[in-house]
Amino acid sequence: MPLPRPTPAELAGIAERLGYRSALDSIDEYTALVSAMLDAYDAVDAVGEQPVLASRGPVESRFPTAEEDPHHAWYVRTSIRGAAEGPLAGMKLAVKDSVMVAGVPMMNGADLLEGYTPDVDATVVTRVLEAGAEIVGKTACEYFCLSGGSHTNAHGPTHNPHRHGWSAGGSSSGSAVAVATGEADLALGADQAGSIRMPASFSGIVGLKPTYGLVPYTGIAPIEALIDHVGPMARTVEGNARLLQVIAGADGVDPRQRDVHVGNYTADLGAGVRGLRVGVLREGFGHPGGEPDVDIQVRQAATVLEKLGADVAEVSIPLHLLGPALWTPIAIEGLTETVLRNQGFAISRDDHYPVDMMEHLLRRRGDADRLPANVKLFTLLGSYVQDTLGRTYYGKAVNRVRTLRAAYDAALRDVDVLLMPTTPQKAQPLPDPADGVAEWCRRATEMFANTCPFDVTHHPALSLPCGVSDGLPVGLMLVGRHFDEATLYRVGQAYEHS
Repeated sequence: MPLPRPTPAELAGIAERLGYRSALDSIDEYTALVSAMLDAYDAVDAVGEQPVLASRGPVESRFPTAEEDPHHAWYVRTSIRGAAEGPLAGMKLAVKDSVMVAGVPMMNGADLLEGYTPDVDATVVTRVLEAGAEIVGKTACEYFCLSGGSHTNAHGPTHNPHRHGWSAGGSSSGSAVAVATGEADLALGADQAGSIRMPASFSGIVGLKPTYGLVPYTGIAPIEALIDHVGPMARTVEGNARLLQVIAGADGVDPRQRDVHVGNYTADLGAGVRGLRVGVLREGFGHPGGEPDVDIQVRQAATVLEKLGADVAEVSIPLHLLGPALWTPIAIEGLTETVLRNQGFAISRDDHYPVDMMEHLLRRRGDADRLPANVKLFTLLGSYVQDTLGRTYYGKAVNRVRTLRAAYDAALRDVDVLLMPTTPQKAQPLPDPADGVAEWCRRATEMFANTCPFDVTHHPALSLPCGVSDGLPVGLMLVGRHFDEATLYRVGQAYEHS
């Protein structure tokens, strides 16, 4: 069916909005020219699409009851069995609800997307099924994955597995809880500011943000292409490494993947840390709003590694404290484009576009007032900046990230890994909406300081539990050289088994 053509009045309204006042004198000519050029849009559907992702018919699934799911870890439960044999055979795997699983409902934490069911599998889903895993459900995540807390999902908060009424971390909230409670052996998460590592820290499991591009993001709802990562979550370092081994590697579609180097992530797990150099990052400690017991526990973990034979020394990277400032324009302006203007998917990439999801969001674009306070805050900021400054500071931030990346790289020439708290604090109480917008937004952003810098510099970062304080887990983060996840796992395994 031909697309509708604009009337002169419609096009005049657009010209007025764009400030094209001189075009109003020739609006009939512009209308005829625009109408003719829309013939190309009509012709697009005449070209067959080359499939790049695996498809599947509807899959039997169900929404769990509150009694079945007391922590609200799950969006939907299902059972999709993978290959009879493989490195993940017999393993139950949970999938974050920003990741497409063909035939299974997906809402990405947002009621704007509710009712959507993808017809293709993300690349990582295809890979885990081929490796023998059983997908047991889609896990609850934050509204469009835009929170480090676990309170913004349209269906309600996800509760910490160690203390009901407290945050499980976000945005891969349900994935962390499903693993921590034993309802899944492994899980897939996604990370743009720490969304794998923060819930791993709060819930007491192992979560890895891989090197940017190591794992294909194809078939996953994005936030901003420069910071989109997908990675493994597990109860143990060994389980995490096994899952990374399956999902890593180029897929020939994701434009984020360039010069990808896949390692053997399980080969040296038991090699110990003798001879390795661990740099305790001074600026990773003592953050405003942080908790002293977290810093103490993480420093004690460094002492354990030293006793195991590692060469441990304090290092200083002052620019680390400016990492969140560099992250902010990139993430906020990028997500504003994605959420408000581009139907949940950015443009200008040779990527796989989930057109069915984009069409669903287009039909719901009049419902923007449903967005939670933190999403409104981010998009108000992004819109204000665009109106007043354009994209200048997005460009400045991207350019200056190279300076931060070089600072980390310089330190990582002298040490093998950097060590710091994953989150400056343990899990915090879930906010009451009655507490107001400021508290709601604070609880969504207070834990980013150590995690988000490595999303923009693209270094791999592993969070693992390093003890409990006041009944809540403390997270230790190890950061390594690009594509050197194997060393992170080696150090993590040594600590885990100490």
